Amino acid sequence: MTKTTVDQIRFTTADLDLLPEDGNRYEVIDGDLFVTRSPHWNHNKVVGRLYNALDSWSLSDKGYGEAVLVPGIVFDQ
Repeated sequence: MTKTTVDQIRFTTADLDLLPEDGNRYEVIDGDLFVTRSPHWNHNKVVGRLYNALDSWSLSDKGYGEAVLVPGIVFDQ
């Protein structure tokens, strides 16, 4: 009996710096590389409006938290 082992490539956040600036969105999740197209203009407008509403709400005296506008969350290892 012959066994074949295939080594799977595991991407890291450092690999993201090596990828081209071609308008695609690159994400590494659990070592796998995901490639999607950039969000549509209308999506970005909605995100901006939502951030503005959440930021105004969080700046009130209620102390509910902080709104942060970032393209994603990076957990670096």
